[in-house]
Amino acid sequence: MTRIKKPIKILTIIMTLTATIQSNAQTWPDRPVRIVNPFAAGAASDVVARLIAEKLTRKLDKSFVVDNRPGANAIIGTEIVSKAAPDGYTVLSGGNTTHAANPSLYQSIPYDPIKDFSPVAFIVGLHYYLVVSPNFPGNNVKDLVNYAKSNPEKITYGTGNATSTISAELFNLTTGTQFAQVSYKGNPLAITDVISGNLTTMFLDNSTARGLIQAGKLKALGIAALNRSEIFPDIATLTESGVPGINLTAWIALWFPAKTPQYIVQKMNTEVNAARALPDVTHKLKELGFTLEGSGPSVQQFTEFIKSEIALWARVVKEAKIVKQ
Repeated sequence: MTRIKKPIKILTIIMTLTATIQSNAQTWPDRPVRIVNPFAAGAASDVVARLIAEKLTRKLDKSFVVDNRPGANAIIGTEIVSKAAPDGYTVLSGGNTTHAANPSLYQSIPYDPIKDFSPVAFIVGLHYYLVVSPNFPGNNVKDLVNYAKSNPEKITYGTGNATSTISAELFNLTTGTQFAQVSYKGNPLAITDVISGNLTTMFLDNSTARGLIQAGKLKALGIAALNRSEIFPDIATLTESGVPGINLTAWIALWFPAKTPQYIVQKMNTEVNAARALPDVTHKLKELGFTLEGSGPSVQQFTEFIKSEIALWARVVKEAKIVKQ
């Protein structure tokens, strides 16, 4: 009898721990959850975060509130989450800028994209258009390149995230142009200057660009993707326009701070995937020009996806000969 007591005790402990984890998972969240968006209001990550937050609020009966903390190419808001308590009540709405490109663009950033975060879920991907003012004297990429070479002192591009920066620098490298960079806290903040002609051009994500292109407020010269968009089938890819190799797909995802309990991470992953799969959400995301292709749905698949993207963006930064800031 003495020999079987120990296994029984161990089994009892395991059952108790399992019950505790299940109980904790059922009670989280028991107060509002803050989703930190490190980009400006109206940016793609902001739009997606608010859409998902609305569904999570309804499903879990607790508020999920988006808190915009833009600046320093999304480093400010990302650092806030990296240093937040790992209790499941602070989430980052970031993406390739925060976790894949910034580590290669900067010699030093105040967070580690792997060690300081617990990956939660991939949400969407998005392509970028090369846009100019509707008053720009040209209608295609060749016109922009010729204009840039004839007016080298006048050409500027706006950028509020890493994808915009890297795309523009790859464009410079491939075409031999010398667009001068003008940095903003977010891409939406640069749009007004492009529309007015104070900036020559920029690479703008399709979720933000779509309505402006349709309204005639921006002119799209090309799309930085492998294929033309179903939304704007008349807009040629950059490769078709004679500028190959700029096929960058940005993406948006969620992270908790490192050491957040796995039962919370897993529950959030399940709920985000469920919200993303809702017919009205899927329809809205596609309507806004997002693609649902990217990482697999599980936490492990997303974790591996991040590692592969870090390697990809490091290679792109090197190929574009971008000097680390």
